[in-house]
Amino acid sequence: MTNTEAPEQFGHFHDWYLDIVATGPNREPRTLTLGLYRGSERATVSFEGVTCFWLEGMGLLNIVFKIVLPQRGSEDHSIALKALDKGERLSDRRASQVAYLYSTLGAELAVEFDSLSIGHETRPAD
Repeated sequence: MTNTEAPEQFGHFHDWYLDIVATGPNREPRTLTLGLYRGSERATVSFEGVTCFWLEGMGLLNIVFKIVLPQRGSEDHSIALKALDKGERLSDRRASQVAYLYSTLGAELAVEFDSLSIGHETRPAD
């Protein structure tokens, strides 16, 4: 199942585990995909049209506090922009949105992108 609804639809992915960070092909438009799980649920968050990305603290256990798509001028937006200043910019173009993944434990990341899609499925219990 795929939808284009924001992370709010999933409680900002609070207490989900981040176990996959995948980058798309090395050409425009670039893609960054996050794989997350909680219990029997699995989600993929795909950022398309990525122009800049920053990742810090990736470990064997990465628990998400929240993923936000901050409004311009907000404190979260300022935090994301400061992180992106440390990131890898592979394009002179600026994308239209930013997202920030706050960590409870492990990885934190910021991404500048144009569009977002979220895939979600529930797997049968073992």
